[in-house]
Amino acid sequence: MSIVISVVSHNHFDLIKKLKSLQQLSKTFKVYLIDNVKEDGFKEWCDTHDIYYIANDKKLGFGENNNIIFQTAFNNSPSEDDWFLVLNPDVIVDPESIYNLVEKMKLDKTHLSTVNLYKNAECNEYDNAVRNFPTLTDFVKSYLTGNNPSILDKSKIIRATAVDWASGSFLMFNAKLYDEINGFDSNYFMYCEDIDICLRAKVLCKHSVVYYPDIKAVHLAAHSNRKLFSKSFFWHVRSMIRYLTLKNNYKL
Repeated sequence: MSIVISVVSHNHFDLIKKLKSLQQLSKTFKVYLIDNVKEDGFKEWCDTHDIYYIANDKKLGFGENNNIIFQTAFNNSPSEDDWFLVLNPDVIVDPESIYNLVEKMKLDKTHLSTVNLYKNAECNEYDNAVRNFPTLTDFVKSYLTGNNPSILDKSKIIRATAVDWASGSFLMFNAKLYDEINGFDSNYFMYCEDIDICLRAKVLCKHSVVYYPDIKAVHLAAHSNRKLFSKSFFWHVRSMIRYLTLKNNYKL
């Protein structure tokens, strides 16, 4: 069995050093990191902590970067017992939790999962990381009112449960599934690529995301401010249109 952890860094070097999570994980698992902006000293630090380092000559999107790591780690030939964790650099999780997750997935014959992410170390503030597939109305309401109707109330989910999609900050794939759906769609540069890959896993391979509420991790996210008509707003709209078009083609 091989568990590969994929991390994309975009000016996250200082945060990664501060959190000390990846160097702990690299003692147990194969951790691959793509440096999207070539920060000084990052390669040397990764070498010291046995983290596989890849540097981009130009900035690539989240999905494409994870696809590069997958291809590098598995050489396009994963086995049935290989696992691929897409992990944000601002997530803190311990090795035991990752092992527990994989064992539960094996027992349940789960091929795609996520865990219970919290916004703080005290684990008393949920990260809204599991949701229903959004509609156009959901996107509009989220921007105009700050209220997103697609968010699931995690306090009401007490056992492993299939959900529509989960944030790309923590997604555990059976590597065969990731390979079968050709990984992330690199046409998304940012936003909605996690919705899209969960949608394709469900529609094309009949594997829904399973949320395991009893396995915890901390996501210290600095949530971006997507103001109307900002650059990030237009990126989001572009990705939203692509996702909704695909969803409509599947007639969900």
